[in-house]
Amino acid sequence: MKIRLRKSYIYVIISVAVILIAISVYFFVFYSKTVAVVDGMKIKQKEVDTYVDFLKSQDATGQVASDKEQLKILEANIIDSLIVVRVIEKYADENDLAVTGEEVNEQMKSIIDTYESEKDFEEALEELGVNKKFLEDELRSQILRSRIYDKVTYNVAVTDEEVEQYYEDNKDTLFLVPRSVKAAHILAMFPWVLDNSEETGEGREEARKKIELVETELKSGSDFEELAGEYSDDESTAENGGDLGYVSEGQMVEEFEEALFSLGIGEVSDIVETDYGFHIIKVYDIEEEHIQEFEEVKESVSIYLLNLYKGSKWEDFIFSLIEEADIKYLTGVEGTLNDTDTGKEDE
Repeated sequence: MKIRLRKSYIYVIISVAVILIAISVYFFVFYSKTVAVVDGMKIKQKEVDTYVDFLKSQDATGQVASDKEQLKILEANIIDSLIVVRVIEKYADENDLAVTGEEVNEQMKSIIDTYESEKDFEEALEELGVNKKFLEDELRSQILRSRIYDKVTYNVAVTDEEVEQYYEDNKDTLFLVPRSVKAAHILAMFPWVLDNSEETGEGREEARKKIELVETELKSGSDFEELAGEYSDDESTAENGGDLGYVSEGQMVEEFEEALFSLGIGEVSDIVETDYGFHIIKVYDIEEEHIQEFEEVKESVSIYLLNLYKGSKWEDFIFSLIEEADIKYLTGVEGTLNDTDTGKEDE
């Protein structure tokens, strides 16, 4: 049981902002209605439905397209993504950029090789709700986009001056390392936290007696790490002597942090109660707040800026293709590519 505060994970839905995510699917679209046309190339409802079904199958929360309005927004985003796929493929055709079957097979083989057997691979695909053709089309699309991306951004560069300027402009914020404490703890967890049962006074007393036993043994000279391995209910840290690593402010619950940051190196806390149970905390080291030196971060800043500049050039390239394209939405579910600030008027 981890006591670190968890961040909520946001399920990312396909949108123009992530136009690199697109799967070329063409199953049973002949009799499906056309929802959009770009430069004469049709987007079929069946393609959109395939996307929707795939995203729903991967969403454990059940939040994807949970009502009609959300479904309409999702379908509009998918339509726009498919339009972008079409204009990229058109650019590839016009510039003699193609992906061979051999390249796709190599990528497929590298994926299959990560499984114990091809049967395991096929079972994994089935669990995802996709088939081999679906994955092959995605790999082909990824290879093609990567090839065009490299072509578009090959001459993008970052100078040493730009890297240093970025560091100077941001060192007091982005490169400020907050005070952190290397700590360990022993946890006597409340029974209802362990098994999701009803909270009881007896359970609280049981946890209290356990942590008091630990406290007594510590005061008699027993080793903290050994006691953590023997008694702590935090399975994620017990085997490592209760080690929590370096902890900064805001990572733990309030009661835990109040005790933690009041300790000096080598000190052990009194019993601390949180919603998880009773803790005893030990501090091993303290790193004071400091700003990272330029040489420490120079390489990472350079990589960040290079990717930023390449991303900007790629975005400009994509929108240039959109600006030149003749896009028509043919149903009540309309995307937004005709509303971009590219100078193209709505049709």
